[in-house]
Amino acid sequence: MEKGLTKQRLIAVVAAAVIACASAVASQPMVSRSGEVDWKKAEVNYVAALTSDNLGIRLSAASFLAEYQLKGGIGPLIQVLKTDKVETARMSAALALITLDDPRGRAAVEEASLYDGSDKVVKFCESLLNASPQKFSLLQ
Repeated sequence: MEKGLTKQRLIAVVAAAVIACASAVASQPMVSRSGEVDWKKAEVNYVAALTSDNLGIRLSAASFLAEYQLKGGIGPLIQVLKTDKVETARMSAALALITLDDPRGRAAVEEASLYDGSDKVVKFCESLLNASPQKFSLLQ
């Protein structure tokens, strides 16, 4: 029985290490051999990460799409806001959409503030819509 417990601990440690490595890699945009960032590839990877089974990776992807102002993520972020079952994922998508400062994203957050099934998400979206745009500027 002790061996099973040890095996479980080993599996847990390996899983934690894999998640930590994946998060670290996901936080870095793609850099080419010349040292230039390949923003298109980074955008594709962050958009793909929005569908991960790992909540932390989904949240990080939304955050990085906003931080790096990757507008190709707007449609997928709207999908997350409309369909993700996890409140924090929808809230992260809403914040990213407001930060990206695009009319389509703002409209989606307005819709969520009216129709999302969670009072928590509704209040969060309302607070985003009522906040000053400077509050979400990542360049200040």
